[in-house]
Amino acid sequence: MTAYVDDKGRRLFVSSGIGRDIFMTFWRKPTGSLKRLVSKAVPPRPSREQAQADLDQLAARRGWKGEPDDR
Repeated sequence: MTAYVDDKGRRLFVSSGIGRDIFMTFWRKPTGSLKRLVSKAVPPRPSREQAQADLDQLAARRGWKGEPDDR
């Protein structure tokens, strides 16, 4: 999987939600907690692959730099 750094310097990545049966795009706050990126471009999805594809497309449109997501 690939993570991206957005224009605000946040590292965006796909992870499961609390129930672990839905996948969304998140960024980590300075406190360590996760914050969901709420956007029509990256809606909650039933699979990690679908959520990653949405994030990949958004990153390509915005020109964000990708990096390995080694969490």
